[in-house]
Amino acid sequence: MSKMADFYAKVVADADLRAKLTEILGDTEISKATDEQLAKIGEIAKEAGFDVSLEEAKAYLASEAKDLSDDALDAVAGGTVKGGIECKGEGAGVRDRTDVGVGKK
Repeated sequence: MSKMADFYAKVVADADLRAKLTEILGDTEISKATDEQLAKIGEIAKEAGFDVSLEEAKAYLASEAKDLSDDALDAVAGGTVKGGIECKGEGAGVRDRTDVGVGKK
């Protein structure tokens, strides 16, 4: 794993690091971060024991951006479900997911 991937894993597990990155990025997606923002994130990474250069951060983000499209990320982050699932009436939402839509036309 790369140093940036290791740092990312640490950020996911550490609320304080996530808060610091959120403070730097604001509403900006990390894939659209400026060099200045990435440099500040690099300083936080270094404080956390991960010596990540600006070039390594950019390369990592570029490779991650290729892995999932924005639509795929939105579906994962937003919990999008494809198909018609109705949750109405008695017992709504209490059945196993495996029987949703079984026998329905």
